[in-house]
Amino acid sequence: MFESILKNELYMGYIFGIMILGGFIREYHALEDVYSLAKKYVRDNRVLIMITSLLGGILPIPGRVALSAPLLDAIAPADKKKRSSFGIIDYLSTHHYYWWSPLEKTVVLPMAVMGVSYSAFLGMVAVPLIITLAYTWWYIFSKVDPSTVHIMDGVREFNWRRALRGWAPMIATVILLLNTGKGGAIFFFPWFGAMCAYYSIIYKDWKWGRWIDAKFAIIASVVLAFSGIIGQIKGPVMEYLNSATPEMLIPASLVAMVAAFLMGSSGKYAGMTSALVAIFGPQYLVWFLTTEYSGYLLSPAHKCLMIGQQYFGTPIRKYYKVIGGLCGILIGYGAFTLAF
Repeated sequence: MFESILKNELYMGYIFGIMILGGFIREYHALEDVYSLAKKYVRDNRVLIMITSLLGGILPIPGRVALSAPLLDAIAPADKKKRSSFGIIDYLSTHHYYWWSPLEKTVVLPMAVMGVSYSAFLGMVAVPLIITLAYTWWYIFSKVDPSTVHIMDGVREFNWRRALRGWAPMIATVILLLNTGKGGAIFFFPWFGAMCAYYSIIYKDWKWGRWIDAKFAIIASVVLAFSGIIGQIKGPVMEYLNSATPEMLIPASLVAMVAAFLMGSSGKYAGMTSALVAIFGPQYLVWFLTTEYSGYLLSPAHKCLMIGQQYFGTPIRKYYKVIGGLCGILIGYGAFTLAF
């Protein structure tokens, strides 16, 4: 258990690093050149938000929310109420990935259990994927006033050297995570320290402390530790699921959903889904995925919730209201597949 907690706490290096990098990006407009250039070709600010969020959502790296948050933060309005929607956008835009990415356990494990091809799997989950994407785009276009989005209209001419200099830490971090995945967590503290030092040298500013929220850091550390502790229930839960009988379809799926809610881990819910599919059959795949994916999205142990609250001040009630709406639709569709 101690090892699990320590492994989770390594992500604090990621969180501290993103806090400081985000501070540099906001104060020194480090990403402004690229956004100014994009604005010349994209007239609707909401489309630019969608492109930015989709970019974050398709990155095959751990911690997509933490990395995409500074990108959205660079164009989010200053008003606290208006910017809170960007936490939801960041969250929604980085979690459709679990429906379609061939690099994720949530796709690979069910495919292996069922012995189907990637295209066949996509055919099975096409409707939940479409629902998730459509819900994300609906939220962006219905809840965001394009006039409130901070897009740099002609603030300065595009300069590729300045743009590359500003984006270098983000690009380098993506390359690191592409090559190391979750195993790269051991490098987070030194890596992000180096990236922050890079910005400090460029902007001649070493006062990192003003961008670190001590209260948030404590909460994040506690949540990560809790996640490491609660993750220990996976063993007993898997033992229960593997002993399930055909008449236990609903009870077993609900136990898995609650476990996904408590653990807040995509890898763990992928394992539970795969076990249930092996027992009950592939015809119930969509039901298992929609229920456990929903438990995972709503989990208080989910690290992405903390990131949105830190960057955009998104209230937890707002998260549950909006994300709960998506989960309700997905579970409803999953229940529909049981009936037909």
